[in-house]
Amino acid sequence: LRSSHRDRPRLANAILDDGDVGRIRILVIQVQGHLFFGNLAQLNQSVNDILSSRHDTESQPWIVIMDFSLVLGIDSSAAQGIIKLKKVMQKKHSVQLCVFVAGSREGFPCDYNLSAELTDGIDGGRGGIVEDSIVSEETALLAHEKFSKHSERSYSGGQVCESLDGALIVSENALIFGQDPSLLENKFPIAQQGELPIEREREAGLNYLANICPGVTVEEDVEALFSKFERECYKKGDTIWVQASQSDCAKLLVRGFLVAYLENEAGTSETVHTGRMIGELGLVQGSVRMSSVRVASDEAVVYSINREAFDDLAHSHPSAARLIDLICVHYLANRVQHVSNRIFETRCLPI
Repeated sequence: LRSSHRDRPRLANAILDDGDVGRIRILVIQVQGHLFFGNLAQLNQSVNDILSSRHDTESQPWIVIMDFSLVLGIDSSAAQGIIKLKKVMQKKHSVQLCVFVAGSREGFPCDYNLSAELTDGIDGGRGGIVEDSIVSEETALLAHEKFSKHSERSYSGGQVCESLDGALIVSENALIFGQDPSLLENKFPIAQQGELPIEREREAGLNYLANICPGVTVEEDVEALFSKFERECYKKGDTIWVQASQSDCAKLLVRGFLVAYLENEAGTSETVHTGRMIGELGLVQGSVRMSSVRVASDEAVVYSINREAFDDLAHSHPSAARLIDLICVHYLANRVQHVSNRIFETRCLPI
């Protein structure tokens, strides 16, 4: 399973894909139904058996994600048992990080404050759910600030996330931190981007473009592609484009964040974070826009490449223009492989 955080540096992706220290060290266990004193012993035994079978193997888990999204209820005795299970996983099976998915921002379906008892890392031991759904500028800044200072404490012990995707992001960060903490450092913090000079901003844009270009790319090709992008500024509430309009450009978001949404749908939307590209499929395929996009932050800076510049690059520097094609394939592949498209029941423990 992979998280939706798909624009990591190449070295970070290499760590996650490594057969020894990468995602193979993450074990996902999904639980469903009601948890109570009568079936908790079976859950504990099942988890213990799984971890014991992988002990001293090449796939011994360093991180265990327990997903409670499909759990309908947890009684007080089961809640206490889950806390004990976490301790057993860490002490007996040497699990470095336990991530628990509540499935809701309100926490686990029980009266007991289980979130607070299971959390002891990024939150500084105060307990609570790690925010993984950034829906406003304020929460976006808080989330980036929370993860800007990475420490060993941040990726050990226990964490509670709202969604499985959020848990995978935390777990992937932990794997990267264990090999090279510098790869998690944000060289262009959001809080400071308002003070960035144009040269520094363009450096950030070039860095973001290099990160989303899949595979091994030639630096000169990335620079040639970025040279065709032009800077554009928008204010909060501005419309970048509307659904069904003609596609004539692709845009790289360098500062702020956007919201893409479907017209005539009941709140179907997606946040576009810094470093992402939008409109690339329409630029290549010539199709109409599949969603509307507006600015959700106070200010947004994008770098845009229009069709004329793209066609010119395709003739003068085809290897650079082909990077847009590869980005399209990369983004589409990630959407197909996104964790939300997986069938939950295939990885559930029957209880």
